[in-house]
Amino acid sequence: MQDSLHLLKTRRFLPLFATQFLGAFNDNLFRTSMVMLVIYGIYRDAEQEAAFSAIAGGLFILPFFLLSALAGQLADAHDKARIIRIVKTAEIGRIVGGMVPPALPADEPEIPGYPRRGMDWHILRASITLVSGTLHIPRLFLAILSISFFWAMGAVLAAQFPPLVKNVLGADQSVATLFLAVFSVGVAIGSVAINRLLAGKVAAKFAPVSALMMGVFVLLLYWLSYNWERTPELVGIGTFLSYPLGWAVVLDLFGVAVAGGMFVVPLYAFLTTTVPKSETARTVAANNIVNAGAMVAATLILAALIFIGVSVAETLFLVAVASIIAAWLGYRLHRACD
Repeated sequence: MQDSLHLLKTRRFLPLFATQFLGAFNDNLFRTSMVMLVIYGIYRDAEQEAAFSAIAGGLFILPFFLLSALAGQLADAHDKARIIRIVKTAEIGRIVGGMVPPALPADEPEIPGYPRRGMDWHILRASITLVSGTLHIPRLFLAILSISFFWAMGAVLAAQFPPLVKNVLGADQSVATLFLAVFSVGVAIGSVAINRLLAGKVAAKFAPVSALMMGVFVLLLYWLSYNWERTPELVGIGTFLSYPLGWAVVLDLFGVAVAGGMFVVPLYAFLTTTVPKSETARTVAANNIVNAGAMVAATLILAALIFIGVSVAETLFLVAVASIIAAWLGYRLHRACD
């Protein structure tokens, strides 16, 4: 645990961690609030709610797919700390509107003239060039493919939580929020646990088992949802947890998240250890492009399945089956690296 938590005390890492944390918090707060508002306050049809949740997830991730190539080029060509300061300053101009023009630090160049040296502003061409120039390394290809497959499954699960809670388990938005919180905490605990197991080493030897564990927990969640007897009225957290299977659902979801964190977190290490430091940002950008593309595709497939009559519970079964592919990819990566 010391290998990872001690970074929070370092001057160079803590500000980056706080910036990333607050940015992710802001994005997820807005997305979750909007989905909860629509599902619990506007729609009254189970199919429409499930489809909206899937499409909304894809739309929120689409900008990552479109703009990661440009971000990677900027981050490799310029000082990353300066870029972060400029972006965050621009976000604060956005908040106060035109009343107060944002002031850049004295040592920063002006925003319009900042990008320079070989920038390709053609989004599609830049994305294709970046991805094709990164995936030629077999280990890197398998790592990115495995991560992307994980996030595709995660996108399906996250999109289905609100409609699953409302229309299958018969609970209100407080229980849906509990599900999202348990999932987030579980992934974090899984990442710490795998760090302890690997003792700081970069290895994928636990990836196949972790993926299969995730599949088993998702399959159990499918079984619990399929056999759940919902009440006519939506119930809150207290009533939900008083049911015989209430805690079983929460603990099972926690197991899904822990196994997922154990699977995906070590794979990110390959993105920074397989390539030279000068290409790290572009590699991360390429990974983001493939991840985002996989997530958008997964949510579109999910929406199509819902439109043809596949239930929310049945999509969980499909995720459980897909975990076998994730385990196979993890095994391939393990064999390629060891």
